[in-house]
Amino acid sequence: MPLDAKLTYLSCDQRKRSLLGQHWLGLLSVGFVVTLSLLAFIALSGWQGEAAATDLWHDPWFWQVVRFSLWQATLSAVLSVLLAMPIARALALDRNLIGSQAFISWCLLCFVMPSLILITGIVALFGRSGTLSPWLGEGWRLYGLNGILLAHLFLNLPFAIRILTLQWQSIPTAAWKLSAQLGLGRWQAFRVVEWPVLRGVLPAVAGFIFLLCFNSFAVVLALGGGPHASTLEVAIFQSLKYDFNPSEALFLAWTQLLLAGSIYLMISRLGSFQWLAPAQTGQDRWLPQLSITSLWMGRVGYLLAWLYLTLPILVLFPLAFQADWQLLINSGLLAIVLRSLCLALSATLVALILGLSILSLWASVRQSRWSVMISSVALYPLVVPTMVLSVGIYLLLMPYWDWHRWGWVAIIGMNAVVVLPFVFKQLNAQVANYHQQYARLQSDLNLDRLTCWLKIYLPYLKPVLLQVIAMSFVFALGDMSIFAIFGNDDWRTLPWLIYTLAGSYRLAEAALVSLLLLACAFVALRWLERGR
Repeated sequence: MPLDAKLTYLSCDQRKRSLLGQHWLGLLSVGFVVTLSLLAFIALSGWQGEAAATDLWHDPWFWQVVRFSLWQATLSAVLSVLLAMPIARALALDRNLIGSQAFISWCLLCFVMPSLILITGIVALFGRSGTLSPWLGEGWRLYGLNGILLAHLFLNLPFAIRILTLQWQSIPTAAWKLSAQLGLGRWQAFRVVEWPVLRGVLPAVAGFIFLLCFNSFAVVLALGGGPHASTLEVAIFQSLKYDFNPSEALFLAWTQLLLAGSIYLMISRLGSFQWLAPAQTGQDRWLPQLSITSLWMGRVGYLLAWLYLTLPILVLFPLAFQADWQLLINSGLLAIVLRSLCLALSATLVALILGLSILSLWASVRQSRWSVMISSVALYPLVVPTMVLSVGIYLLLMPYWDWHRWGWVAIIGMNAVVVLPFVFKQLNAQVANYHQQYARLQSDLNLDRLTCWLKIYLPYLKPVLLQVIAMSFVFALGDMSIFAIFGNDDWRTLPWLIYTLAGSYRLAEAALVSLLLLACAFVALRWLERGR
């Protein structure tokens, strides 16, 4: 072999050994995620020789579930985006809105708020004996499409408002001044200046909200009210945990996987958006003069949004004072709170280890084709619904694993995998900048890996890392769908306790526990704001 070829071969071999030596944790993390996926898909191919119940294809109930899943998600997405537009425009262009910064922060909390908190407030407001029910007429029914839309709007309207506000605020001052100098009318300015900024993000926002609502579990489980308002996610849970019909659960899981995966692949091509960036105050920017109609439409919409996003939470406070503390103490409330916090913290820690190790591996090979494969592994949980993964793992390991006793392991691991795409997406730009600017300097200093991570790498990532930790913790704390598969009533979490209390008509106790859960989420998000 020629000398140049030998040197090239030795150089490649050294690089491979260096990659294995430095990024063995990243390789293990990638292997863990891939193995988990393969196990889930092996289970989906059949359970103990029993194939999926394909005869459901001819069952009218199955098509009713599919139609309702798509219909409620479509309505939720369209209404969220349409209602968000005038409010976001007012937040971006009206300097005199009182409390706009607090509203933007509240929108973030509403979007990531555990669903069971909101559901308790909505039942207290719009339920059979709710505060506002007498004003809604005799024909009003909360459970069904009405309740699902109310909850989804509460959760997703703030998300759309934040994104669209940031889009309006991104319009350059020069564009506003030029449109004013040219004497453009209101609709001309909207078409020439505002619409080009919005049209690129509106389909992506609507598509993402659609996917969130399509995969919604806790809201539909609590407010669906029966088979006539059931989605695929809830139907899978009921087939497995109530009827224990694995073949039916497998067929429904395949259906949801194909639909949700196709929808995600379509919306991923529609563009991207930013929603965690802090909103600008606009006090030092030149903004156009709004017409009286636009001004008051925005202000009325802003006031109504404040009312809609705060009433379901405010109603919990007087209700919580009626709670029977002794009942909650006897049900082991303190142990449930500690268990919920430990599970959420553990899932956050595992997600950070997985995310940072995979990102380190990704950054080291980002100039090669391997980086695309690694990022695909980190982001694939966005394509595969949580319920599909959970059902696959549950069925495959059920003959060998006592889920009643060891389900907490799956809850931590599955929550970490579900949060992984968020960790990867939020940190990848910062990690890439670090490796581009400091990787060679780190190598020249000849520091050991642990010292480098503790003294240089993690402090560099700290601002974004605090955001990721806070958001991951809140997501894991409010988990309902994973616990519904792997958990049980012997060791409940706070969301499941709220669900069982509300289901047994203990609404005052459910309100009190909801406020405890909200306090935990609020503290985490205040940490996020301080870190930023």
